[in-house]
Amino acid sequence: MLKRLSLTARLSLFFTSLACVVLLALGWLIGVSIEQHFEEQDRHALSGKLELAQHIIERVETEEDLQHLQTQLSDALVGHHDLMIHILDNQQRAILSSDHHRFPVDIFNDKTGSHANSITSGAVDTHALPLRQWQSEGQSYRGLVTQFNTKNPIYAPITVAIATDIAHHQSFMRTFMKTLWLFVAGAAVLTALLAWVAASRGLGPLRTMGQRASTITADKLDQRLAIDAVPPELADLAEHLNQMLARLQEAFDRLSAFSSDLAHELRTPISNLMMQTQVSLSQPRDAQSYREILESNAEEYARLARMISDMLFLAKAENGAQLVHCETVQIDSEIKALFDFYEMLAEEKALSFHLALDAPQASDSSNNTQDAQTELFTLEADRLMLRRAFSNILSNAIRHAQTNSTVEVSLAVEADYITVSIENCGDTIAADQLTRLFERFYRGDYARQHASGEGAGLGLAIVQAIVRGHHGSISAQSEQGRTRFTLLLPRRQDQAKTTAAE
Repeated sequence: MLKRLSLTARLSLFFTSLACVVLLALGWLIGVSIEQHFEEQDRHALSGKLELAQHIIERVETEEDLQHLQTQLSDALVGHHDLMIHILDNQQRAILSSDHHRFPVDIFNDKTGSHANSITSGAVDTHALPLRQWQSEGQSYRGLVTQFNTKNPIYAPITVAIATDIAHHQSFMRTFMKTLWLFVAGAAVLTALLAWVAASRGLGPLRTMGQRASTITADKLDQRLAIDAVPPELADLAEHLNQMLARLQEAFDRLSAFSSDLAHELRTPISNLMMQTQVSLSQPRDAQSYREILESNAEEYARLARMISDMLFLAKAENGAQLVHCETVQIDSEIKALFDFYEMLAEEKALSFHLALDAPQASDSSNNTQDAQTELFTLEADRLMLRRAFSNILSNAIRHAQTNSTVEVSLAVEADYITVSIENCGDTIAADQLTRLFERFYRGDYARQHASGEGAGLGLAIVQAIVRGHHGSISAQSEQGRTRFTLLLPRRQDQAKTTAAE
């Protein structure tokens, strides 16, 4: 239920709930404070009368004083009609009692009260006596009970109970608390309305951001949210949304460029096929001519199929869809296998291969050291994808290497990575072209490569996608006739994922 409420409703409900708790606590505190004030007021009044009675009772020395005690106490309490008093002598006979009130018997039999010790303690502190409260005939009373000594111990102790009717206090409290709770209820309703207005106005910048975001479409991805116009609490959100828009714009631009390049690359061979077919059909030809035309078309179809296959592979590799089977891969063994595979191609240009292993154990010939070296150049990766990446770079190195030169491959081991460098001698690649080597369909010399029937310019893009799929990196350097591609591959994929996530 709460999940379906709007943010304004949630904030209003939350703030109103807190306000109700505060108001209820404040009402309870006010009620308790007033009640305590009335108790202190009654205690003060009753204690004063007890002290007066104590002063009179302590002067009783003779039987005649005891007989005059009622008269003296009655005179002392003249004018205090709201007070009820009940005085017992040491024989529990009533000396003085209010006619309109009967005290409960149990308050005189209570031996735990302070009045039980008043005889032995001498002077009685009337302000320390426990204040008692009881009901009688529908009325509530609050009173004090204690015992006083007399000057002659024969007549001691004299028990005095004094009480006051608290009906007016209770009536005031009922009226006051009713008014107070009505005020609390009204304040809660008013607080809810104000909370709704405050939350609605406070979330205004968020609605503005939403409206601004709703106007951003595919053709307006260059628009950004105004960070300076939003509160500091929403600045981070706006910044993150702007970063997301930048990423979307970059991806959209890349996708648009890819679509344009793909259309361009497919249009040329299809146009050639159509033109060649139309020319062939324009006049009767012999079987040998048709065979040559079909063979030419088959080559073009094969190139198209290879390009489409590369594009599918590239799309899956960039999404990590093919990284489904990681296994332990021996890098130096894979490189040596590729050397064997490209041996005949290298012989055509009189090229030689050289593999360098940069590890301390490489110079030791013992079996244990050989095993340790084997362990050093292993990593967790998709064997087929990694082989394709090495193959693409190595074939490029062979294709662009000078005759009678050497293609060098170096493996270096670091703590968590293996560095693979493939270097050849050939034409120096300009710096502005180095940054574009990994773009799709990019060719340094388009006319020459396309005419020679070489790849569609996807080989290095596939290598980059494979390396990134393994959470690694690739770079290229070219200077003084030597071009080197460097691959940095993590040895364990789980650690690489954690590092990439951080």
